[in-house]
Amino acid sequence: MGLPPRPMFFHLIILIGCCFCFGRAIDCGGKQIAQTIIVDQQGKGAFKNIQPAIDSVKMNNDRWIKIHINPGTYVESIYIPDGKPCIILEGSDRRTTKITYGDSKATFAFFSKPPNMVFSGITFENTYGTKGPAVAAKFNGDKVAIFNCNFLGYQDTLFDASGIHYYKNCYIRGEVDFIWGESRSFFERNVGIRQMIKLVLFFMEGKLLELVKFF
Repeated sequence: MGLPPRPMFFHLIILIGCCFCFGRAIDCGGKQIAQTIIVDQQGKGAFKNIQPAIDSVKMNNDRWIKIHINPGTYVESIYIPDGKPCIILEGSDRRTTKITYGDSKATFAFFSKPPNMVFSGITFENTYGTKGPAVAAKFNGDKVAIFNCNFLGYQDTLFDASGIHYYKNCYIRGEVDFIWGESRSFFERNVGIRQMIKLVLFFMEGKLLELVKFF
């Protein structure tokens, strides 16, 4: 595929070399995690639902807070406001930890606005179906990293809205515009499914650079 254009190549160096290395993180107090919050539907953690755990993080947070989600299907529409950066939202495993939502208004199942965010081991799902947009997850903010996550929906599944983002080992399923937005993102080792044909997707600055079918 060759190197990306020079401006984008510079952004990738900044993105991968600086933004997502905890050892060099400067925006959230370095590599130390200040607090770990457990979410467990059986009551074995501080909260039974995810949104109250997010709400418990103070506004203008400047230290890494890890919210660990124990296995379960969490039927919630999650919103992380812009004033709560430096959160690591960690599922136990994307096969066992799911955030799912869908209603007649096609509400986002998950919406994260702040910078300096990390997500891993979670399935994000919008169950609205085929009647219109069904966004499983929307991400804003710079320096957002997503690892080992699933995004399941039909139309507009992953709204990669704005900012600089890094996706690795993610699975994205949809039918119409299932990855879209204006972010400057790098997708590594990601697989998307569209019309039951397997695809490898590489996106930068919200535009499709290369599409490779494989069987």
